[in-house]
This record gives sequence, structure tokens and C-alpha cells, in this order.
Amino acid sequence: MKKILAFCMLACFLASGFTGVVARAEGGSEDAVEYLAHELEKSSEYLMSHGEDMDTYYSELFTASASDRFPDKYDLREHGVITPVKSQSPWGTCWSFGTAAASEAGILSALHMTAEEFAAQYGKDIDLSEKHLAWFTARALPALEDYPEGEYPYDPGQAGEGMHMMGDTDIDPFNLGGNYFLATTSLASGIGPVFEEDVPYTDSEGTRDPSLDWSVPEDKRFSQKFELKDSNVLPAPAGKDEDGGYVYRAIGTDAIKSELLSGRAVAISFRADQAMPDDPEAKKGRYLTKIGTVSGLSEEEVEAYVDVRVGITDADSLSDDELKALLDVAVKANRVKESPYDADTLSREQIIRILHSYYCGKPYDELVAAEEKEAARIPYLNFAGDKEPIYAHYTYEPVAPNHAVTIVGWDDSFSKENFREGYQPPEDGAWIVKNSWGPAWGRDGYFWLSYYDQSMGDAQSFEFVSDNDTTQMDHYSILEYDLMPMEHISSTLYDKPVYTANVFRAEEDCALQYVSVMTGDLDADVTVSVFLLDWDQPVPSEGVLLESVTERIAYAGYHRIDLAEKLALKEGDLFGVVVMERVPAEDGVKFALVNASSLGEGAPAVFNERHADDGNEIHRYCVAKVNPGESFVRFGDGEWLDWADVTEAVSAVGDNAYMAYDNLPIKAYTYPLAEVRATHNLLDTLKAPGGSAQICLDCGYILLETA
Repeated sequence: MKKILAFCMLACFLASGFTGVVARAEGGSEDAVEYLAHELEKSSEYLMSHGEDMDTYYSELFTASASDRFPDKYDLREHGVITPVKSQSPWGTCWSFGTAAASEAGILSALHMTAEEFAAQYGKDIDLSEKHLAWFTARALPALEDYPEGEYPYDPGQAGEGMHMMGDTDIDPFNLGGNYFLATTSLASGIGPVFEEDVPYTDSEGTRDPSLDWSVPEDKRFSQKFELKDSNVLPAPAGKDEDGGYVYRAIGTDAIKSELLSGRAVAISFRADQAMPDDPEAKKGRYLTKIGTVSGLSEEEVEAYVDVRVGITDADSLSDDELKALLDVAVKANRVKESPYDADTLSREQIIRILHSYYCGKPYDELVAAEEKEAARIPYLNFAGDKEPIYAHYTYEPVAPNHAVTIVGWDDSFSKENFREGYQPPEDGAWIVKNSWGPAWGRDGYFWLSYYDQSMGDAQSFEFVSDNDTTQMDHYSILEYDLMPMEHISSTLYDKPVYTANVFRAEEDCALQYVSVMTGDLDADVTVSVFLLDWDQPVPSEGVLLESVTERIAYAGYHRIDLAEKLALKEGDLFGVVVMERVPAEDGVKFALVNASSLGEGAPAVFNERHADDGNEIHRYCVAKVNPGESFVRFGDGEWLDWADVTEAVSAVGDNAYMAYDNLPIKAYTYPLAEVRATHNLLDTLKAPGGSAQICLDCGYILLETA
């Protein structure tokens, strides 16, 4: 069985999908790798086809509702953990704003504080930087040649890993779009969150002019003020039946309510049917950066076309020759290979319509038909109530989501009559949703979203460690190889045990306190074992077993696991973190191999050619750096296989050739040993495998001193 959580990164486009087959990999490692390759091919085909399947991979497992345990109404704003509404203008960064809004609530709830109490204690608002997250998620680690020899600030083996843009502009990261799993990738790697004051959502001049410099200094990449503990991927209330039609899943609603009751706002995607309110200059800036450099066109020509497109220049004021010239510019700027227009046979009105149209590049008759179809569509959002604006949204058809927002509460009694007449949901009930279009939009920046909205994608919540020091968070290190943004995680299920592992070397005398894993299933029993290895024998499980812990994890996503005994490691110690995941399935327990991939360097050309007729394009790709001796996989009682060799074999199958496969998503979190000893009253208590255990008399903290 294969379960896929996938996210396409067209501007503000989010989607997730499920495919399922029975896992039958009964042979040896060669059979298991072949099975993996063909299963991953389904993921590859999914991404290369634009990922429009909206089904969730919890579909077969959620069967019943537990709605009787929830109150009829709940609003996190009343509990003081929801921050003010912000504006994402002028960029397509809704996913970053949704992440920040959900994270701010998650942090306050973890600290057991209101926003007001936080400000009083720390002298600053709990206001996280959306710009920091958006910039570094879309910016790969720098190349080795960018630094003098010996001065590269990161692991040289990971140089260049991450997301790359097609084009030379530094502003592209803010208009590439994104999703909550990309956000998780960054946060889990120690890339944020940071405070807004550290990286404000402005250009270099302190304004929001999209034509100015919005870059962020590289030395701010691995800045972090709060530690992510869990990023939970919740089931979407909108699902599909066997025939592909919409079906409502009450259990998805329950899962979101459960997170809200825990104090965590929930980031979610849905189908917005209006664009972010913006002024023409901001729109112009976005169009210019989206178009970028076009062969055969000057910057002045592109700007003249965009001025007409956004309404800065009145097209009626232009001469016939000027309009015809702009038509040719428009076709090239929209990267249409062969113009379908003969300017001499078109009227002024027709040319102006083309210049203003979202469908510029289609033959004129098709352009008109597409616009008329769009105009005839009944809007999803109902602005007006009986007495005042209501802003009630119900997507009455199963379409892909295109906007990211944050759920902060609910009301079971919100009447279905509040939605657009003739296009109302089947029952009452709606979410209270925080948008990122400023407080002047909607109901002070909020709107209602029906429980039965047919476009809602998988939701995500962010839980943070509860004992953060907001003034100093640079005292711990994350040992990791998986620094490529994840477009999806794949959970491939086997009948027999499968083990994944990463091998790390301690960078200093340190205490290993946590490890983290990715899960792709519901109710995964995750066993993590840590082995102290011989320096010359980097085999993950051939050494002294220092610790083994099993934890049940409810949802897919990123999860940090607390080791029962903290492990004292010496600088240079080699250790292996081995993971086994057992998950429930229809025909019994399965064993999951979880890995991550994204569209690779070869994908854009093939993707754009395949989608030449549907208008979908990608302008970025990812690079993964998987070096020998870092990640390993073992099937049953077989030998450990180097993940670098496995990914090479996998990439030889079908569309897998267009994917970038990263290291296995396993991390280790260490703290300087001197700091640990300074903050704990440690005494020797007993002998243990690999050394002697120490315990803190004040808090019970256990430290295992390795021999």
C-alpha cells in the first residue's frame, strides 16, 4: 500500500492526494527496492500531472465521528492566543502567513500565555516573520564557490541543496507560492520562526514596493526563536467517494476541533474565488516579477504591457499601432510559443480585451468563452447578510484549493441560510477563519467557511516546545541531512519490517536529547533506537545500544521524540539513529518506509511541455544532496543498503528521473554538554551499557555518559 501526501507549488496552490495498492514485497532487498521504485513512480506521475487529486490519505481509516465531545461554539480569539490580522500584500505568500498565524497561537498555548501576557513579560509582541520563512524556503543553500576556500558556513556536502528558481531575479521566492509542508521543512530544520522585528515584511527601504530589494542576509537562515515539536497533518473534511464525487467526513471536522481545543489554530487550504485586494502599483510589481526577463523584449516593453493589464495606463488612450505592438508583447510575455492572433483582423476592443485577459494566449474565441464561463459561475463567497456583510464562503463543487488561511474557531449553529441562496451547504455549521488580506477585508479580516466546503485540503497544526527562552535560542544544534523542501512525503507500506536510519557524528561534547521523524500514516507506532558506533564502522545498528523508545503518533507529519535518557556524546562520536514504523491497515499491521521528494532539476522542461495546453507552468526545481554513508535502509533481516544507492536505483524508473530524492527525514538534536551540566544537579547513580548514568536530583533529568 502506498500513501502519498503531495503539494504542488504553483502560486498559492495547495493539493494533496491518496493512492492505494496492497503491499506485497515478500522477496529480498532487491525486490523491496524495485517495489519502492514503482510505488514512488506513482508519486512522480502525480506531481508531474499537477497533483489535482484532492483525496486525503486518511480516507480508509476515519470512519466515525466523535462530535459529542465538543462544545457547540469555540473561538480561540476569546482565549487571547490569536494575533492581529496581517496583510500579505504585495506577494503570494498566503501559505507563509497561514503558517505564522497558526504558529503564533501554538506558541502562546505551549507557553500558557495570552498575547497580552507575552508582550508584558518579554517586552515585544508575539509576531513572527513571514518573510524569513518564505525567503529561505525558496532559497537553496549557497554554492561552495560563493565563499573563499575553507570558509563555507555549512556542511560542504550539502552545498546547493534546496530550491532553485528559473531566472535571475531575487524576488521570485515571494511569488512561487507554497504550502504548509514546505513550511514544516524549514521550521523542522531550524529555519525560523523568528520575530517580525528580526526580518520585517518590507523591502530594504522599509516599504512594500515590490520593485525594491526584498532579500534576506544568508547569515539569518538558521535563526530560530522557538523549537517546533510537532507539525500535525490533519484529515480534510472534504473527501471523495468511490466514484470521485465529494463526500463529507465528519471526522475531519472533529480532528480540527480537537486541535483548536488544545489551543492550536489550524492552517488549511481552500478555493478562494476572489483575488487579494491590492492597488495597481502592487499588482504591477507582482506581474513584473512573475514575467521576469523575456527573450526579445525590453524591460520597457514588458512594463508598458503590464501597465495596461493592471489599469495604470488607460488602453483607450493608445493608438491602434501602439495596441498592436502591445499585443505582440503580451503574447511573448505570456510565453506563448506561437501567437494565435492576427492584429490586423482584430478590432481595438478585441485587442484591449486580450491585453486585460487572464487567458491571453488562447485563440480569441476560446478566450471569450473562458471569460464568459468564469463570469457565469456563481461565486462561492456570499458578502451580504440580511442586515450586514456576512462573508460566508461555501465552495459548492469539488475544485482544487488555491489559498491558505487559518481556522481559529467554529460555530455549529451558523445557519446554512447565511451562504449564497441556491448554493447552500446541506447543514448548518462553519469555521471562523483568519485571512491575510488585512483587517479592512471581510469581517475585520475574518470570514466564515462552511464545514461542508468541497475544496478544503489537508489541514495542519504546529505545536512548539513549551520551555522556550525567547531571547536565546542558538544553544542547540540539529544534526540533519534532509534540507531540501518537501513537496510530498511518501509512506510505502511493507508486509515485513523495514528500518530506516541516519548516521551522525557529534560536532562537540554534547547531550543528545531528541530525535525527529516523519510519519505518513494515522496512529503510527514509531520505535527509535540510538547506537554508539565504531569510528571505522558506520553501520547504523552495529554498536552499543544506548537508548530505544517507542511512541504512538496520531497524525502524519513531522514529530520530535523525547529520549527517556539523554545521551552524553564526545566530540567525534559516531552514532546511528534507527527508526521502525508500524501502522494499521485494512489487512493488519504494515511497516512504513517514509521518505521525501520534490520536482528535480529535469522536471521543469518536461512539466511545462506536458502542460503547454492547460496554462500550468513551474519555475523552480529542487536539488537534493544524498552522500554515501549518511542514510540507510534495511528490509527485514537483510543487509543495510546505503540510501544514496537506493535513490540512484529508484531514479531509473519512469518519471522518477524527474524527481529529487532527499536523505531520509531523521534528525538528531544536541545541546552543549557544558551547558547541560551547568543547569542540572547531576550525580552518578548506576552503571549502564556504554557508560554510567547520571540523574538530576532537582528534575529527574537522566544523562547517560558514554564510555
